[in-house]
Amino acid sequence: MASGCTKSVEVPALAGPSTLAYSILLTASTDTLIQDGVSSATIEISARDTAGQAINGRPLRAAILVDGIVQDYGSLSTKSPITGGTLRYTAPAPSSLPAGQVAQTITVAVTPTDQGDFRNEFARGVDIRLIPQGVILPSNPSLSPAFVVTPVSPQAFSVVSFDAATTTNNGAACLNACSYSWNFGDGTTGTGISTTHEYRTISTFQVTLTVTDVRGAQASTVRSVTVTASTPPVASFLMSPTPVGTNQDVFFNAEQSRATLPRRIVNYGWNFGDGRTASGVTAARSFSTVGTYTIVLTVTDDAGATGQATQSLSVTAANAGLTATLVHSFAPSPLNTASTVFLDASGSTGAAPIVEYRFNFGDGTEEQVGSASRASHRFSTAGTYIVRVTIRDSLGRTATQTLSLTIA
Repeated sequence: MASGCTKSVEVPALAGPSTLAYSILLTASTDTLIQDGVSSATIEISARDTAGQAINGRPLRAAILVDGIVQDYGSLSTKSPITGGTLRYTAPAPSSLPAGQVAQTITVAVTPTDQGDFRNEFARGVDIRLIPQGVILPSNPSLSPAFVVTPVSPQAFSVVSFDAATTTNNGAACLNACSYSWNFGDGTTGTGISTTHEYRTISTFQVTLTVTDVRGAQASTVRSVTVTASTPPVASFLMSPTPVGTNQDVFFNAEQSRATLPRRIVNYGWNFGDGRTASGVTAARSFSTVGTYTIVLTVTDDAGATGQATQSLSVTAANAGLTATLVHSFAPSPLNTASTVFLDASGSTGAAPIVEYRFNFGDGTEEQVGSASRASHRFSTAGTYIVRVTIRDSLGRTATQTLSLTIA
């Protein structure tokens, strides 16, 4: 009887709630049993979270699969095991039919059930080969395993397809008459005539396909798969206003950055050239010193690839001669809640054209914003209010003036 085996399935990427939460490893005490109705294998079930910590007590559903179909071929000590526990598979009784005197492979699979409908979850399995009593399995030199990898040179974190449909037996396509076992060369395995895998590191991996025919004869083939770095994302950003005065907010927006599908950007890092940094798709900063600053945006995708964009920002003297003025006229005097106050900022001056006047009345009502330099307002409640006008020139620089009004 063969020594113990370990089969694991890597956590699939971004599919199913509990699948994302932890990975499951099945370890069988043996990978070969005599089909005598008595021989058995103990299967240990361990689970770990993304930090590598053991997870125990999570409910699972267990099943026996023959050629991918659930069948009671043999028996399980329980069909409701838990992570951190064990279950026992007992081989079926020997077949009385001559056609049944061939070796075959069954899969004991477990599926997480702690997130509701287990049918949406990924099963993890371990293969056990059943050998008929008194049968010596011959070799089969005509069994010729072969497979195709798509793409031939995959990128890290992309889905790679493996297809063994070109495998032949005695010159004919083996297809479902054979079973297929994959070793992807990175510590993970798979089964089936076709399967997919995701490599997470850049390297050359030796992929082994082992094919077993209906008599139990096996043959293997190995080929190298070179995994390259994923295409980096493209960083791009806008900043406004430019140039800008000292102590005036500048707004940075990286929404134009793009990742290469199916990747997505997961981090936006800003370096403002003055020792300060920030993260996020948008940011705002002011600069207290006149000068030219190099703004660097670094974007990182979910495969760890990065891209950078750089722009220069010119910071000039505050306002650069931009001056806001604000006066008012009214009748009657003093002001009261029945009075309409007329505000005038037309005396504001600047070296560049003034393109916006923003009036704030200090009473919580909506601001008046536009190109008009005059505004009017009526206060509904007596009190003292600080009225403010903020002007902006065509270069994005701003200046502010306030006025105190007492309403009787």
